[in-house]
Order: sequence, then structure tokens, then C-alpha cells
Amino acid sequence: MQSFVRTFSRNPLIRISDRVETAVATLAVLLVVIAGASAVVIGIMIHNTGMQTYLAQNRTRHLVVARAVDDSNPALSPHPTAATLHARWQFNGIDHADAVVWDHALKAGEPLQIWVDDNGNRVDQPTPIAAADMDAVTVAVAEWLIVASAAALVAGVVGAHANRMRDAQWEQDIRCLVDDGGGRNNTSQ
Repeated sequence: MQSFVRTFSRNPLIRISDRVETAVATLAVLLVVIAGASAVVIGIMIHNTGMQTYLAQNRTRHLVVARAVDDSNPALSPHPTAATLHARWQFNGIDHADAVVWDHALKAGEPLQIWVDDNGNRVDQPTPIAAADMDAVTVAVAEWLIVASAAALVAGVVGAHANRMRDAQWEQDIRCLVDDGGGRNNTSQ
């Protein structure tokens, strides 16, 4: 803190490049702190939205037992054990049938558990509620890291430029000192 105050004092040894470098570093730290608070707010918003979506999925998706209509065939899939089959199931008293890609081969009549929506149509398994936590943390941390990285990059670039300016000023002052005899005339009059 003392060096920060000293940087903005009227000390003639503190150069403009020192003041600019300190100001940029201070602004970068302030921006990172504000980004942290912003990341928390964004994370909470993502979490709440995800919770609503995932709770709605859990309310409207149901696990039912279907039966394979015929023997399965190998599926065109990157998984070598996957199989395609026709299955039938009942939901709310209505019969349904569809082609199903399953993780292993089945014989006709074998049971399989599938997820359906409120109309009995096949859907993906509902997303676990805990995914809202992971989504929120991932987005919040990513947002904060992006801002912190950008602030560090800007502060680093400004610091490097300030160092070059400081070195050039010192070089100029040293040359002036050497070439000008230190600014004094040592000969007696």
C-alpha cells in the first residue's frame, strides 16, 4: 500500500512509466475482483435456470418397460456392441412402438427400460439435477478465468512497455551524465 501511495506522490524519482504501470496493475486487480463477483452472480443465474430445466425434465419424463418385437441387428454406431431393434410399450393405456438403439443385443420378447415423455414418446433420460451445479461452476470459473487472463495480459504488456521506457530513460540520463561531465564544470576559474 505504501509503494502504491509513493507511486502517486510528487517524488521526482518516480517516472511517468512507473505511475502508468502501477495504475494499470491496480485497475487489473480491481477488474479481477469485480469479475469474481460477476462470476458468482452469473453462476447463480445458470444454476437456477438449469435447476428449473432439469426439474421439469424429471417431472415430465417417465421410465417404462418396453419389449423387443424382434431380434436386434447390429447398429450403425461407433460402439461395436450397440444394436437396433423394434420395441413396443404402453403408457397411459396407449400402445407405442419405435426403433430403439440399445447398448447390447436383445432377443424378441426381452424387456428393456426406456424413457418416455407425458405423451408416451421416447426421449432421452432426464439430466441429473446435480448437473446444474457443475454447469454453474464451469461457466462461473470460465468467465472469471477469461477476465483474469485478459487483465493479466494487459498488465503484462503495459509492464513490459513501461520497463522498456524506463530502461530507455535511464540510458538517456546515463549518457547525459557521462557526455556532459555530470552537468558540472570541474575546472576552477
